[in-house]
Amino acid sequence: MTPPGTDAGPGATEGMRLDLEAMRGCFDGVVPPVIATCSADGTPNLTHLSQLFPVDAEHLALSNQFFGKTSANLAENPRSSVLVTDSITDRTYRFELRFERTETSGPLFEALRASIDAVASLTNMEHVFALRGADVHRVLRWTLVSSPGGW
Repeated sequence: MTPPGTDAGPGATEGMRLDLEAMRGCFDGVVPPVIATCSADGTPNLTHLSQLFPVDAEHLALSNQFFGKTSANLAENPRSSVLVTDSITDRTYRFELRFERTETSGPLFEALRASIDAVASLTNMEHVFALRGADVHRVLRWTLVSSPGGW
């Protein structure tokens, strides 16, 4: 079986269209994504995200809530990698990203905040989940890392 958004399995996504509808379980906040960044001197940093949010076919927004080191790394080196599991299909994807900007107001910020507030209310963590910004990243490449039952 060929995974959605690819033509030949893992690693075959360069130049392929990002099909956000086929990956909708990546953006529901059920399975926390992990972001990896690296400082200018090569020191890595990994942290969980509360939410990965689709902006358009070329951009994703990441919830910036606890991003001290991550934000510092992105200022020095705008490349990052996000690993996320689709809660519907159990497929795991890696997104290679380039940071473009942080939005602290406007429609995107408000939509992301509403999504995070919904997740926070379900977990009784409203006081912890304060959104500082919507970090917008360009998707450079995406790869299907694993799929239950093979391809």
